[in-house]
Amino acid sequence: MLKIKQLSSGILRNLELQIDEEECVAVVGPSGCGKTTLLNAIAGYSSYQGDILLRQQNINALPAWKRNCRYLNQRLYLFPHKTVSGNLALAQKYPSRQEQIDLLQKLKIEHLIDRYSHQLSGGEQQRVALARVLIGRPDLLLLDEPFSSLDWDTRKHLWLMLKTLRQEFSITTLIVTHEPREAEFLADRQIRLAQGTIL
Repeated sequence: MLKIKQLSSGILRNLELQIDEEECVAVVGPSGCGKTTLLNAIAGYSSYQGDILLRQQNINALPAWKRNCRYLNQRLYLFPHKTVSGNLALAQKYPSRQEQIDLLQKLKIEHLIDRYSHQLSGGEQQRVALARVLIGRPDLLLLDEPFSSLDWDTRKHLWLMLKTLRQEFSITTLIVTHEPREAEFLADRQIRLAQGTIL
């Protein structure tokens, strides 16, 4: 599904990685070991050497917006001048309000569809951001500690929602986390980075 060959970018050196269809892999390791650099390279946000294949297609030449992967981190990047529906529409090829409602219902926030981001709590904003990366049914979901700023109860609730939706939509996922319990709960397996290489 995702195959990385001889990837070098920043601290990363000749990294090799393969992730199977529908698998969730957690990337763990100390700060500065290259976890976020890896996600940025896959998403097309930073330059790299080597090859990245998604569904057996080499995506090296594709700009970030043409790669069928979605990236979510602590910075939600919700557009304040757009409603929840408007934010979701930005990630949809053919925006459908009913499709938005169906997904928001799964996240238990369908009643917020016409509100603006400043009218939402931190946990609600995080659910909207999660909905936005899922609405287009990406081949690959890239998560960079998206829940670390939330309180513990909200975080655990979102873990459960994410795990359920990821399985329902059959989305392959790569998650960076410093929280061992998060990796344990969400991931099928874990890989540890240190000094830019996989241990």
